[in-house]
Amino acid sequence: MKSQSEDYGAVVGWSSTTVGDRVTLHVQSVAKPPPFSKDDVKTQIYLMDRNQAMQLANYLFEMGDTTSPRRSDRSLLKRLFG
Repeated sequence: MKSQSEDYGAVVGWSSTTVGDRVTLHVQSVAKPPPFSKDDVKTQIYLMDRNQAMQLANYLFEMGDTTSPRRSDRSLLKRLFG
C-alpha cells in the first residue's frame, strides 16, 4: 500500500470564500525560515461544508484555550449611541 505524503511548514496566511453551503479555505505556508520570497509560499486549498468549517473553527478555539467570539444582540447604532 502506498503511503500518503506529508507536507510541513509554518502558516503565514489564510483566507476563505463562501459559495452556497460550501467554504473554500486557502492556507498559505512556507517551509523555510525568513526571509522568504513569494515563490517560497505554498497555497493549499480545502473545500468543506459549513458544518466541517464550524468543527474546524471550534477545534482551533479549543486548541488556543479560548472561546469563540459571541455576536452582540445590539445593533451597531445602539452600540455607538447607547
